[in-house]
Amino acid sequence: MPRDRPDSNRPESMHLHPADARAYWMASKIPSDQFLLYCFDTGPDDLDAEVVRLLERSARIDVLRRHVTDAPLGLDYPRWTSANPRTDAVIVHRTPRTWPDCLDAISSSFEHQVDPRESVWHLHLYPNITDSPGEPGSTVVAVLQLSHAAADGALASKTARDLFGTHRLAPVPERTSRSTGTELASEVRAAAVLPLRVALMVRGGLRVRRDALALGRATDSGSIPPPARSRALTALDVAPTGRTSVRTIVLAKSDLHAEGTTVTAFALTAISIALQAFLDTPADLAAEVTLARRTRGPARNNFGNVGVGLFPAEPDIRTRMLLISNDLAARRVRASHPLAEAARASQDEVEVHVPAFLAEWGVAQFDPTAIPPTVTGNTVVSSVTRGAADLMLCGGPVRFTAGFPALSPAMSLTHGVHGIGNTVTIGITSNSAAVPDPDRYEALLRDALDQVRTALT
Repeated sequence: MPRDRPDSNRPESMHLHPADARAYWMASKIPSDQFLLYCFDTGPDDLDAEVVRLLERSARIDVLRRHVTDAPLGLDYPRWTSANPRTDAVIVHRTPRTWPDCLDAISSSFEHQVDPRESVWHLHLYPNITDSPGEPGSTVVAVLQLSHAAADGALASKTARDLFGTHRLAPVPERTSRSTGTELASEVRAAAVLPLRVALMVRGGLRVRRDALALGRATDSGSIPPPARSRALTALDVAPTGRTSVRTIVLAKSDLHAEGTTVTAFALTAISIALQAFLDTPADLAAEVTLARRTRGPARNNFGNVGVGLFPAEPDIRTRMLLISNDLAARRVRASHPLAEAARASQDEVEVHVPAFLAEWGVAQFDPTAIPPTVTGNTVVSSVTRGAADLMLCGGPVRFTAGFPALSPAMSLTHGVHGIGNTVTIGITSNSAAVPDPDRYEALLRDALDQVRTALT
């Protein structure tokens, strides 16, 4: 679905959308930085000169040339303010590494989240990796670390495409400075309109109730699929208190394709088989799958998570894939139904009128140590297509891309399914609290992918 995105025509200072502000505040409780991996064949260009080029391009990319400025008195939402790119935003790790060493270094980076008040991004470069998946030859691995407040998965992928692409970027508009007095005046205005905000919030709340009732009636009548049911906790649904690891399975896109299905459904089916083996035949499982949603004004985060059944009790792989595909389709139908869109629009109307200090207070009440009674999904599966394989680094073409969805207090295993050109990579993020042997789980998933491929051919 085409989606309007932040661009260089934005004002030099603007408030974070409440959804982005919530991601900014919540990051202090649950680390949520995104790590976008791109592996490039080594080209003829000098790495130091390439770093200069990347910094020059970053200064023309809206997401990368802004940082967060907190409101002086805390009465208004934080602002996106323009900033020159930090020269230390690009970090070159020159120590020679094997591919497993590189993955270990990436997982170690999870412990060092960006501070969006200073910079929303870092770029880690690992040159001279000689045993990367794919064809023989030296590669350069680039990992774009990006605050989730600054972008969701789709916008993060677009940002990486602008950074590593060769297309011309629009010039940066002249900066208009704002004084602290102007920021203070904005907070004073926010306090002055507080009664109006509350009135609009109440009106929106009434609309939320009306739309929720309409959605419920449509669900009861069968004209819209029901919401996904919650699942019981498993050994995976624990806090990531141990060592975090990442693994990758790089495949040709054709290896994950079959007539009548999608790459996402294929991957979900394989994951269901791998989890079934790992958890020793669980009775019921679901995956929390990320779906893109309609853009909400200037919001940078426009997605939602839905629960999709994995049907481990179904022994026939073809039938299981059909059940998973149908459940995923039902979740998409419900999410895109006009009544569901209206209900979300009403909720958004309430959200944008919530006073900033109240929204921040609400985030502060979240207890990351609380154990939920049930979960939407026992693992996460985020699937994003990152376009054509026309990106370059140091004059070398991109070989593959990967992503590693963040862990959470009730989930210590996640999966990213990311494609570029003719390759698809399944990225696995796990913590030893739930997955003490990440190599064993990777082997189970590789075997499961083979099982699905064999069943379909």
